[in-house]
Amino acid sequence: MKHSPGRIHLVLLVLLAGVVAGVVMLRQGGGPGAGTEPAKKRNPSTARLVDSHDHRHIYLLIGGSNMAGTAPIPEPWSDPIDRCELLDADKAWEPARAPFNRHSSIDPSARSRGLGPGPSFARSLLDQQPGLELGLVVNAGADTPIDEWLGKSKLYWGARGRTRAASRDGVLKGVLWLAGQADRRNPEGYARKLTTLIANLRADFSDPDLPVVIGGAPAAPLLQSELEAVVATTHFTALVGMDVLSTTDGIHLDTASQLELGERFATAMKALREKLPPPPLPPDDLQFIDPHVHAMSVTPLGLRAVAQWMDDRGVERCIVSPLNHKGSRPDNDEEYRIMLENFRPYRGRIDRMCIIDAGEVATVDEAVGILEREMADGAIGFGEHYGRDLMFDDPKNLLLYEACETVGLPVMFHIDQNKNMVDPGMPQVDRVLRKFPDCKLVAHAYWWRQFHNGACDRQLAEHGNLYADMSGKVVVNILNRDRKLAREFLIRHQDKILWATDEGWWSFQSRDRQMNQHYTFLEQLDLPDEVRRKIYRENARKVYALE
Repeated sequence: MKHSPGRIHLVLLVLLAGVVAGVVMLRQGGGPGAGTEPAKKRNPSTARLVDSHDHRHIYLLIGGSNMAGTAPIPEPWSDPIDRCELLDADKAWEPARAPFNRHSSIDPSARSRGLGPGPSFARSLLDQQPGLELGLVVNAGADTPIDEWLGKSKLYWGARGRTRAASRDGVLKGVLWLAGQADRRNPEGYARKLTTLIANLRADFSDPDLPVVIGGAPAAPLLQSELEAVVATTHFTALVGMDVLSTTDGIHLDTASQLELGERFATAMKALREKLPPPPLPPDDLQFIDPHVHAMSVTPLGLRAVAQWMDDRGVERCIVSPLNHKGSRPDNDEEYRIMLENFRPYRGRIDRMCIIDAGEVATVDEAVGILEREMADGAIGFGEHYGRDLMFDDPKNLLLYEACETVGLPVMFHIDQNKNMVDPGMPQVDRVLRKFPDCKLVAHAYWWRQFHNGACDRQLAEHGNLYADMSGKVVVNILNRDRKLAREFLIRHQDKILWATDEGWWSFQSRDRQMNQHYTFLEQLDLPDEVRRKIYRENARKVYALE
C-alpha cells in the first residue's frame, strides 16, 4: 500500500503558522498632477499600499473606438487630473491626461488617440467623492468585435494583465464597456457573449459582484435589444443611455458628447456601487459542515491550522481529503501511525478520507483490503479521486469504484482536462453511475463546467447515487452568470448539493476570497432556510454518514 510522500519542508510549517505582514509606503508631496513638473512614474508592484489595499479605486475601460476616443481634445482636458493616474504601457503609473487610450495594448491607431469618455468619467467620480484616488486602465481599440474579447484572446489577456498589474496598488471597483462598430453590423448572440465577458472578468478578479456599466447603442436597435437583455439578466450591471449625443461622422462621438457620456458612466457606476452588499461575513444562524478540505495531516501543526480555520469561519465539522503532497498523504507505516495520532484529538470534528491512486493496485480484492483497513482506522470517504490521464470510466478507475461500492465508501471525484476526463454531456459519468448504483459519487471541479449544456441538471435528476459539492472558484464563477437560474437549480436539487470550500494549507489565510466564494455568493441567492440548511450541512451528514 502506498501513501503519499514523506517529510514536510520547514517552509510549509512556516506558511501554516505565519501571517504575512504588509508594508505601508506613504507617498510624499501633492497629488499626481501637482505643480508644473511631471510626476514621477511609479510601478504598481512597488507603489504605496494603504488602507487594506482599498484606498485607490481602479477602473477598467474597454471596448471599441468610442471608448478609445476619436474626438478633438479641448485645452483644459489635456491637463493632468488631480488624484487620478493612468497605467502606462510599462504598467507604471503616470498623471492622467487625455488622450487616455494612448497606452492600450491594442495597437492604437491615430484616430483612437482623441478624447474618450474616460476623462470626464474620472473627474465626475472625483467630484462626487472628495479624497478618492483613481487609477485607470484604458484598453480600447477601433473596430474590435466582441468575439475578439472572449477566451484567451489577445485583447482580453492584454486588458487582464494590465489590470492585474494595476491591482497591486488598489482594488478594481468597476468596468466600463462600449461596443465597437463591428457588433452593430452583426449583433446576433451579443447578449450571450457580453455575459460571458462579464463572467470572465468577475472570475479572474475574484469579485462576483464586480459592477459593469455598458454604453447603449440606440442607433442600432438590434444591438440595443441585446444590451438590454444583458442588464435584465446580469446582476450589478447598468445600461447608459446614448440619447441626445451627437457624432462627427454618424459613428464617432464628438467632444461634447464624449464629455457627457463620461458623466453618465460615472453616475451609473456610483449608483451601482451604492447597491453593493456589505463586506462578506459567514451567516451566524447555523454551523457549517465542510466535506472538502485539505491539510498537512502528517504533522500536528497541519490539523491545528484546520481547527483554527474552522473557528474563524463558523465550520462545525469538516472532512480532510489527502493529496499527493509531502505531509498530506502518509508515505509509509510510521507516517500512517503519526497521521492517525494527529486526527485522534479532533475525533467528531475533523474527519478524513482515504485514497488509492488509479493503477496503484491490481485487483478489486487488493483495493478492498486497503479500504477496509482505512475504514477501521476512521476513514469515512474515498477522495479526492483524480484518475490522472484517464477517462472517467477507464478500467483502472472502474476497479476503484467497485471496491468503494463493496465496502460502502462514498467517492468524491475530480474532473478536469487531464483527470477523469469526459466528453461533452459526460456519458462516461452516466456509465459509472449506472454500473455501480450502490456507490455514492460526489462530483467536483470541471463536472460543473457542463452546467450550461444541461448535463449537470440531467445527471442529478436521473441518478439517485450522484451528488455534487460546491467547492472551488469554478462553481461560483459558473453559477454567478445567471443567479436566477442558479437559485432554481439549487432549490430543485436541494437534496443533492453539498456546500464545500476545497480550502487547504495554501489558502486558510485568504479570508476575503473565501468569504466571497463560499458565503456571500450563496447568501445573495436568498434560498429558503430549509434549502440552506440542507446544502450547508445536512446533505454532508447524509452522504458521509456523519454521527
